[in-house]
Formats: sequence, structure tokens, C-alpha cells
Amino acid sequence: MWRRLKWLVWKDLLDALRSQVALLILLSPLLLAWVLRVTDKQGDLPPISVAVVAPKDSGLAQALEQRPELLVSRPLDRRQGLARLRSAGPVLLIEVDEHYDRQLRAGEQPSVLIWEGKSRPTQVALARELLRDTVRRQADQKQPARIETQEKGKGASDMIFPLLVVMAVLSTMVVSAANLVEEKEAGTLQQMLLSPAGPTETWAGKLVVSSALGTLAAMSVVALRGTTISSLWSALGLTLAASFVFAALGGVIGLLAKGPAAASSWSGLLFCVLFVPVAFSETSESVGQWAKYSPAYPLYDGLQRTVLAQESAATLVVHFGVLLALGALLTLVGGRLLSRLR
Repeated sequence: MWRRLKWLVWKDLLDALRSQVALLILLSPLLLAWVLRVTDKQGDLPPISVAVVAPKDSGLAQALEQRPELLVSRPLDRRQGLARLRSAGPVLLIEVDEHYDRQLRAGEQPSVLIWEGKSRPTQVALARELLRDTVRRQADQKQPARIETQEKGKGASDMIFPLLVVMAVLSTMVVSAANLVEEKEAGTLQQMLLSPAGPTETWAGKLVVSSALGTLAAMSVVALRGTTISSLWSALGLTLAASFVFAALGGVIGLLAKGPAAASSWSGLLFCVLFVPVAFSETSESVGQWAKYSPAYPLYDGLQRTVLAQESAATLVVHFGVLLALGALLTLVGGRLLSRLR
């Protein structure tokens, strides 16, 4: 059995490596992560322009001015700030009430008003996230008006890093679907099913190869970003479980699809459906509610908690359980579909 499984894994690995499309899909997240890391190190990312209307001694305004990612201007009032916003200068206008610092020291929850520009939505989203991060840091200080930022702010690579890993893992679905539908169309899949290997070993070989390639691509992004040993092991477990889930999902699509075009269409559509809610979960409250139902969300949230926030692996028990349950269900479905083709 193990010898047949080893032969099937080796065959599928060679087929996947010969596919230029599969290699491009798997390597794209790593390439993007490398570009972001280089631009972060070189300081090539331009600061985001924001306007802040606040009292001169406002602690939040001072904290925003200390962030190298932001270029802060101080208009005299809201009217002047809105005029600058309409002139496509700053991408965000932030108005801080004069009682903000006092309310924060008293343990209350003061509000901040913001107006968003329309011309650069990506920078608006990044500016909103930086504002949230600054407010969270300031809330931990006893003297909000005297903030000293001790840790380096998140660069673009840290903010997009979990999404790149999710993209790499989701690519296993596309590769697995394409691989299975091509073999089904060529007739080699039916030959393997009639061989001594049978449906179980054939299905296992397919999943092992696709999962391994997805895990390798995802962990390359994690290694490029850098993390602690404990977080590295947590990330490895998450990416391995998620890669198995999406490899099995891609296999099911490949078995059900009527030809390569249908497999590409369905896997591409499902890629968008699973990825988009997760990508906008931090910038949209309504989308964020739907993101939690995406099978990609346990991986995204787990990476944020372990690699970025350095939390313990014990917090990931639920995420691991969800991924393992999905993997077991899809494995059962794929095995039944293969048995019908025999």
C-alpha cells in the first residue's frame, strides 16, 4: 500500500511541477510578499496624507503625528479640513473633540469623527486601520497626551501578510481542481482507479501533493516575514490543515466539473467568494460579519493571533477543530465521488 501511495504522490508531484500555471499560482503570493518586504525596508511606501482637526495639545493628534506611515496636516476647523479633503489632498479627515483626552483618562469611550476621500480607497482603508491602531495604543496609556510609541508601526507587509498566506493556501484548490479534471478528461484517472491502488490511495495521493505544495508556498511567506519558533509551529499547523481542506475542495470541484473550462470557472469563482470577505473583514463591518463563515477565516484569524499578536497556540483549538472537521467531510465526499467513477 505505502509503495503504491508513494508512486502516486511522486507522479502527481511531477505533473504539478510541469504545470506552469500551477507554479505561477503557487508562487504569486511569495512574490508579492517579497516585493512588499523590500519596499518596507527601503521606505518606498509613501506616507498617507491625513488631516486632523483637534486642540493643540490633543494626545491623539500627537500620537498620529509620531507615526511615520502618516503625513499629518492640522487645518484650523472642520470646514477647512473638508475643503482640503475635496481637493484630493488628504485621504482622511479626523476630528477629535476637545474633551477626548479627559474622557479617555476617565475610562469612558470618546468618539472620533472621520470623513473619507473618494479618490484613493486603498489609502483610506490603510489610514482607518492606522487610526484604529493608534487609538488602541493610546487607550493603554495613563497619560494620553504624552504617548511615546515603543514598537514599530505595522508596515504594508504586516497588514497584508495574512491575506498573502490565505491566497497561497486557496491556490491549492485551483491546482487540485485543474489536476483532477485533466486526468479525468485524459482517462488516466479511470486507469488508476482500476489499478490495485484503488480510490482510497488515489484520493490520498492527490490530496498529499496539493496540500504539500500549498503548505510550502504559504510557509515560504511566513518565513519571509519572520516569526518566533512557537508561532512558526502554530502557523505550520494552521496552513497544513487549511491546505488539506482546500485541496480536498478543489478535488471535489474537479470531479464534478464537466471539463477544464468548468473546473477553472468554478474554482476561480469559489476563490473569490472565500477570499474577498476575509480580505475586507478589517475594513467593513458588514463584510466582516460574513467573513467568519468563510473556511479561510480560521487561517486568517489564527495567523493574526499567533504570528502578529504572538498569542499562544492554545487559542487556536477551535480553528484547528473547524479545519479538521471540514477536511474530514470533504475527504469523505471526494472518496465517494471517486468510487462512482470506478
